[in-house]
Amino acid sequence: SSQCGRESQKGWRCGVDCSRAGRAGPGGTVEAMAPALAPSLQAAALSEAGCEVHDVWAWNLDEAFDALVASASDEADAGGVILAFDVEFPGFLRQEPRTGARAVRYQVLRENVDRLRPIQLGVALAGSDGTLRGVWSFNLRFDVDVDLHSAKSVAFLRAAGLDFPRHAAEGLDAEELGHRLATSKLVGWHARAPCWVTFSGSYDFGYLLRMLTSEKLPQSFGCFDVRLSNFCPKRHELRDELPHGSLDSLARKHGLQRRGLAHTAGSDALLTLELFLLIVASKCPGQVLGNAGGAATGAEGDNACWWNGGGEAGDIISASALLGGDDGAGGGGRGGGLEAAAAAAFAAGRGLEACLKLSEQHQHQQQQQQQ
Repeated sequence: SSQCGRESQKGWRCGVDCSRAGRAGPGGTVEAMAPALAPSLQAAALSEAGCEVHDVWAWNLDEAFDALVASASDEADAGGVILAFDVEFPGFLRQEPRTGARAVRYQVLRENVDRLRPIQLGVALAGSDGTLRGVWSFNLRFDVDVDLHSAKSVAFLRAAGLDFPRHAAEGLDAEELGHRLATSKLVGWHARAPCWVTFSGSYDFGYLLRMLTSEKLPQSFGCFDVRLSNFCPKRHELRDELPHGSLDSLARKHGLQRRGLAHTAGSDALLTLELFLLIVASKCPGQVLGNAGGAATGAEGDNACWWNGGGEAGDIISASALLGGDDGAGGGGRGGGLEAAAAAAFAAGRGLEACLKLSEQHQHQQQQQQQ
């Protein structure tokens, strides 16, 4: 959460979501598939001394990034770790409309992200069993005397504790961090791909993709979603479960204590992770995150997110459909044979394009059936 009021905005849910490998619930929503945590394990995981946020600057980037990658590479995490993240950024040059077509709102996001520089990237990591691995706050180079920003947002972040003179002098290069992320096992389609968790994460993923590619965002949301799915195939948006309230108010409601300063990236990422473990991961006893080794379809219907509903490029289909984790595998649920075929295409190594093509056919088939 980057600035005052952002937390009250509607969140997002992408076409690929690590929680979507479950079955459809009432109203077209899909129940989450996530790690099962006993209450005692949850309490232990969230109260560890490891909750300390590690500040990362240009001079200690090598050591900190190596520690992050090592923490995400535990052999025991066959389905991948849980990675909650948050980006602090200097406000908005153009205000995003609260309502309106997804394409219009994406264009506003694209304009803001392309013209502004991120200030902090916070990462909180937990194993698939819910054990906290570490928290990092990557402090990026940002000069308030040079870089575009909203004066109100910078004042808000300064009051929250951000040291802007230090960001200008010791901040690390965002493109360098993006390159390291892009060439690491933290991103990409593989068996241990992390589940990326956000709270109102549209701008977080926008800035992340900009860092990963060192390019401006794609022209259309459909291209954005496909491009992002290449890097982060498993994603979960907490706004799906918690459409109302700020991150802090929801944490207080559920008895969580913030560690660190509000509206700083590391602290916000940690609180997002804790909320995910409490609200989502404990819902599904006996199910393991990344059970099918792939991402899953988005749900039909509307929810709190402004780019919901299948995506211009079609849903990404879960390998769980092929492996029996989704009703579609047997042809009696939402997916039928095409959904299983899409999963098979990805499992056979034919890649994202084949998966997308079959998914589009599935979407067209659904539309014909509804007519």
